Amino acid sequence: MNMENGGKKITKIKLYSCGYCQNDLGIVFHGHKKDVRKFPALVVYLHHRKFGNILFDTGYSELVYQNGVVSLIYNTLNKTFVKPEEIIDVRLKNDGISPDSVKYIILSHAHPDHIGALKKFSNYRLITTKDVLMKMKEKKTLSLTFKNMIPHGKILVKAVKPTDKTNIFSEFFNEVYDIFNDGSVIGVRLDGHAEGQMGIYLPEYKIFFAADACWGGDILDEVKNMYPLPRLIQNDFRKYSDTVTALQKFSAVHPEIKIIYSHGGMEEKVYE
Repeated sequence: MNMENGGKKITKIKLYSCGYCQNDLGIVFHGHKKDVRKFPALVVYLHHRKFGNILFDTGYSELVYQNGVVSLIYNTLNKTFVKPEEIIDVRLKNDGISPDSVKYIILSHAHPDHIGALKKFSNYRLITTKDVLMKMKEKKTLSLTFKNMIPHGKILVKAVKPTDKTNIFSEFFNEVYDIFNDGSVIGVRLDGHAEGQMGIYLPEYKIFFAADACWGGDILDEVKNMYPLPRLIQNDFRKYSDTVTALQKFSAVHPEIKIIYSHGGMEEKVYE
């Protein structure tokens, strides 16, 4: 047995910030003072000993500006910034990783800051929930699915199925998935922000990437104070609130697990 890296199945993790949007939390939460923040678009690169190069989400790309009037409205309400050198395919190339070598892309949900660079890749299998796949096929603007970001032609897809194995997430969340059937990447359904949204947990590193279940760990308690308009942006605010509560309970029981939100101001970092 190869004991390099302690015999881990996931041999490397790298976090990339691929563009960002900017918003004032003072107009999102009642009682929150003016607080203009940058919300980075997180992309997680994984190297799996057996399955090779994997991405969790793809961040923004230039396509966020190129979807006609939809882009104009989106960038008016949610000002977005991404430079060519920040897009994930370029970031990977700069690290000596060919985009063609990415064999799996795990998608949390189909919003433009998560599917923005899908077209930069080819010959990969897309892994997500059945509900997210449906949103991509519908290509509905009200679901914040940009038509120009959906890859043309046939792509290999895999809709994850809930595992019947009891694990640390089973008590708190409705559906849990063993994505590669080897315990290396555990998917967790995080409904609310988007129907079928999925986060991933990496047991070997005790890191839980919770996607857009909340915009940051420091504002979980403020979700109940969200103004009506930003509530409407959520697919289902009641489920969004329930997911936040579940995350708080989970974190209290498992403080050893680091929870990273896609827009939570994470630092770019490597884990090996």
